Amino acid sequence: MSAQSEFTEYVLELLEPLNGLTTARMFGGVLLKVEGEQLGVLFGDTVYFKVKEAKLQERYKGEGSKQFTYTRKDKKDPVVIKNWWSVPEYAMDSSSELVRLAEEILVQ
Repeated sequence: MSAQSEFTEYVLELLEPLNGLTTARMFGGVLLKVEGEQLGVLFGDTVYFKVKEAKLQERYKGEGSKQFTYTRKDKKDPVVIKNWWSVPEYAMDSSSELVRLAEEILVQ
């Protein structure tokens, strides 16, 4: 089993209390949806939630979260995905915290 699939299993275990959680492959990562609504993505060993509200983005930033970025061969500067923010570290060890953050994302 790859490290990516082990991490995916770990995250899915943490998010198990969410009803209607599904996954799909996406650009070499894993897309997370709840009842058809995009929650976030997993890339490598990082979970990114789709944070749309500016106030919530500021809170995530204050908690040490980073926006998802990637580089392209034809571009000098990295591409920044505005609404994908890494989940704060404190939530990655607690199912109740990760689920709380996920539910917060789903109601924005």
